[in-house]
Amino acid sequence: MEKQIKEEKDQIPPAPVTPLSAHRRQFMLRNSSFAVREAYRTLRTNVRFALQGTGCKRICITSSTPGEGKSITLLNLALSIAEAGQKVLLIDADLRKPAQARLMNETATPGLSNYLVDMTDAKTIIHKDICPNLDMIFSGDIPPNPSELLETGKFIELIEEQSKAYEYILLDTPPVNLVSDACLIASHLDGVLVLVRQGMARKDTLKRVIDNLQFAGAKILGFVLNGVAHDEKKNYSYYD
Repeated sequence: MEKQIKEEKDQIPPAPVTPLSAHRRQFMLRNSSFAVREAYRTLRTNVRFALQGTGCKRICITSSTPGEGKSITLLNLALSIAEAGQKVLLIDADLRKPAQARLMNETATPGLSNYLVDMTDAKTIIHKDICPNLDMIFSGDIPPNPSELLETGKFIELIEEQSKAYEYILLDTPPVNLVSDACLIASHLDGVLVLVRQGMARKDTLKRVIDNLQFAGAKILGFVLNGVAHDEKKNYSYYD
């Protein structure tokens, strides 16, 4: 896992102007390659055009299997949107194997699960000092019943209430083919992104992802291809 995180640290958009601590800057380096910066800007643009209209745009990301890079991709997408001047709330709704607090070197508790079982209020779990225009809600303590908590009306009320204060709400969810959490969440949102890592995802598993999300009534915005290896022998006009 540490090797995977190290490899993915290079796949990040440029940093906001406001100085950040070292552990946060590692996900927002200004010296990231043109290809990486442009990839996240393109993803940001595609998401915006896929969700036309006014009001808060509420999106989750998932994958078919663990280890495809959905959490770091969502974090960098959130940073890219925030960098463009739009107010973003990122929620780690993966209550089984959360990653956002670890990626940001923050404490996950109190977080979403603590709020859902009435141990704290919404103001307590929103971290407002992440970077300009980006707030985060971490997962909280890992509960024994994640699906049941995410099905509660309190979770939907949280999304609805925070939609009044943010232009984007992005949610990190578990892989679709392992548990039903992502389908439960996506059915209440404006759309879902499916992360596909080259060399890991298979056609049959992706078909199951599509079938499960469509059965839940979720709107699939598209697929994000991650970990692509290019042929260095070929001449790329815009990439190094």
